[in-house]
Amino acid sequence: MIALGVDPSLTCTGVATVDTATGEKLTRRVKTANRGGTLAARRGRLREAIAAILDPLPRRVGVSVIELPNARQQYGAQAERHALTWWLIDQLMARGPVVAVTPSQRAKLATGAGNAGKAVVLATVRAQHPGVTVVDDNAADALALAAAGAHWLGFEHPFTDGQATAFARVDWPS
Repeated sequence: MIALGVDPSLTCTGVATVDTATGEKLTRRVKTANRGGTLAARRGRLREAIAAILDPLPRRVGVSVIELPNARQQYGAQAERHALTWWLIDQLMARGPVVAVTPSQRAKLATGAGNAGKAVVLATVRAQHPGVTVVDDNAADALALAAAGAHWLGFEHPFTDGQATAFARVDWPS
């Protein structure tokens, strides 16, 4: 079974998979450029990102874990960020169960601390997954989510006490 983790972003989405049959862990990033402010340009950017995220994946996955946008942050292109997330959720639900987590839950799953910064998340994920290429915080976030999903599927993952507590608080499918 494949566990998928997605840290969606208009500029650089982190994507990670854990194959629970082989133990293989992969990360990648999907980058999309701003095409302008017209509706057609914004739609095109979203469609390009979604295709680049989903096309390499199998038609079925054991579970997808995706980070929701931070509701408190009011950056530009807020509508597009939310659209990207919800269109991905829609498409991922056709491939298997989907779990959505908040940014704080993602940080806790990665490090055991909900207020962990990007550098701490990156260092912790790299330490917990030696031999896996984790180029930046986007890939680290995605791998932390995929690892939690793999654990839910029964794959052994060495959680700290804080991570185990965070895992237990996620609304996993029944």
